[in-house]
Formats: sequence, C-alpha cells, structure tokens
Amino acid sequence: MTDLLDPAEEAKRIVMAAASKGIMLRLIGGLATRFHCHGPHSIHLREYHDIDLFGLNIEFKGVNSIFQELGYAPNARFNAMYAETRLQFINQQQGRHVDIFFDKVRMDHTLDFRERLHLDNLTIPITDLLLTKLTIVKLTAKDVQDIIAILEDHEIGDRDDRETLNAGYIACLCSDDWGLYKTVTDDLTKITEFIEKGEYSVKDKKPLLARLEAIEKTIKTKEKSRRWKLRSLIGERMRWYDVVEMGEEQL
Repeated sequence: MTDLLDPAEEAKRIVMAAASKGIMLRLIGGLATRFHCHGPHSIHLREYHDIDLFGLNIEFKGVNSIFQELGYAPNARFNAMYAETRLQFINQQQGRHVDIFFDKVRMDHTLDFRERLHLDNLTIPITDLLLTKLTIVKLTAKDVQDIIAILEDHEIGDRDDRETLNAGYIACLCSDDWGLYKTVTDDLTKITEFIEKGEYSVKDKKPLLARLEAIEKTIKTKEKSRRWKLRSLIGERMRWYDVVEMGEEQL
C-alpha cells in the first residue's frame, strides 16, 4: 500500500491517478526538483511537504473530481478567489495542501508550459523547472538551493529531453521579453556570486560555474526581437515583473 504520508509517493499517486482518467497533471516546485536531482550532488535537496502541480484548464472539472476521489477537500474560499486559474485542495488527515496551476504559472513572470507537458510523464520539463526558479526576482535561500541542485545534476544542451537543460529554449524566451531576460540574467549573476564567495557549499565549483556561464552566454548572444529592443530602451524605469507576495525572507 502506498505510504500517503510521504509527499513524493503521494505526488506520484496523484499524477498516476489523473493519468488513469486521461487527465494530465505534472509536478512543479521543490518536490519536482527532488524527483530530478538524485545524483551525487543532491546534498542541496531539502524537505518538501506540500505538493504543487500544473494542469490544463480544459480538464478543470476532471481535476476537481480526481481530488475528491483521492480524499481531498477543496479550499472553497481559495478556489472561488482564483476562479479557473488555480485550485487548492487539502488533506486534513495528512495536513497537506495541494496547489494546481492551470495553463500558466503566474508569478513574477508568467510562464506557459501547455505545449511542453509531453516531455516528462511526472514533472514539467527540467528546463522549465529551472525557469520557474530563475524568474523569481527576489530569491529565497530555498530557491537558490533548488537552482544549484538542478544545475549540479544536469548537463547543458540545445535539445529537449528528460534530463538535459535546454539553454537554447531559455534564450529564445528571453530574446523576445526584456523583463524575462533581465530577471533570468540577474539571477544567474547572483547565483554565480554566491558560489564564488562560498556562501553555498557545492561539491564541485568549476563545472557548476561553467554551466551558469554557458546558459548566460547563450541568452546574451541570442538575436533579440524588435519588441525586446524597444522595451530595453525603457529599462528599469518601469517595473519589468509582477508583484507577488512572498512568505519567506528574501536574499
């Protein structure tokens, strides 16, 4: 019998139960990082309790049904507030919350993974998982830990597969959106500085710094769109990100 107290096993149970009904759910957030980072560099992984998922709005009603079958109760107030863009369910027995984002993750920047969910059968693609962290304007210590864990355990490439970080894909997104470009490159610089100053313990500094540099170089050398160039003229005089309430101390 599945140990429902283990968030990793519970997350797999939910995704598999949804798949059995023809509903596509994929893990995002810290717990998704745990599933991808299990090599020699996984010292940066931490405890994960709640579960974050990404789904499709066209399957909204089916998702509701699945969670009720799995013994979860809807958070009525939260669900009414976010209408059909997010849902939250609670398992009172386990004291666990499950958040589901539909179609787009709307945080400091809006990310759309709908056309990429086929690339992995459990989580959003590893490149998109990294992006959810690199698009946070005010990083927390947990965000940095997750970024380092992903970068230490994955090679940089120019293709989409389950365990390769597609720098070209990140560069394409950044080349059309100056705000996204700024946040991602700022965060790459911050992580590099943290590593160089020894603020975070890493197993092997050299390859980690090389991967950070490779992603940044790919982004910066990619030809920029006219939209990007026009927005760059305004620069920081206008806010380039959405304001999101943060519950943790920022770095």
